[in-house]
Amino acid sequence: MSEQATQQQEALRQDVIESAVRFLTDPKVATSTLAKKISFLETKGLTSAEIEDALARLVRLRTAAFAAAGRHRRPQLDWKDYFIAAVVAGGLGYGLYVLAQRYVAPLLQARDDKERLEAEKKLLVEQNEQTQRQLTALNETTTKVLEALATQSAKTNEAIEGMTALLDKMTIEDVQREVAGVAKKERDSGSIADVHAPAGSPTASSAVSPDMKATLTPPPAVTVEDVPEAATGLGVSDGAAVD
Repeated sequence: MSEQATQQQEALRQDVIESAVRFLTDPKVATSTLAKKISFLETKGLTSAEIEDALARLVRLRTAAFAAAGRHRRPQLDWKDYFIAAVVAGGLGYGLYVLAQRYVAPLLQARDDKERLEAEKKLLVEQNEQTQRQLTALNETTTKVLEALATQSAKTNEAIEGMTALLDKMTIEDVQREVAGVAKKERDSGSIADVHAPAGSPTASSAVSPDMKATLTPPPAVTVEDVPEAATGLGVSDGAAVD
């Protein structure tokens, strides 16, 4: 019987502690000091241990309530918050734009300029090499042409020198002798043809044209009488024939 009475007493004391917790959480006494609350609980017959247990439960309840409120509470934003957020975002965006234009863009532009300069330099080197090759080929062709012209000029000079030497050896008298020899051969061949020609046939001399006869006939001897009076002062004696 004593154990049942003890359990009932403990159950009753739990009810007292819960009542004390409800008292402490009552909004009506929220403005009262903690000392007044404890004094009131002591007047209701609660021991110090029970009051401490009630206060501990109160702290746990408030902590759980704050945690639940923090989880389920959502921030309420009005147009001012959105305006401030827009201003901040716009400022950050403009700052990033200015930073990019002032520092990032010059770096990218310098990189592009460097790559373009490298490409142009490479193209100029290739064009220079191609020009050098063309100049070398043109120089070789010009050298060959000049050598061919020099060889041809040397051959032409040799031919001219040979003709000049041959003409130097031949004099006017040699030419006259050659002409006289040819004329004599023509006369001799004409006489032989007359001897062997049958009667009534034209002779070689008659077959010779008048122009050829005039060419083959030697010029007559020139005398002093045939020389004009203006030429008598040359010291040629009268009656002397000039060959």
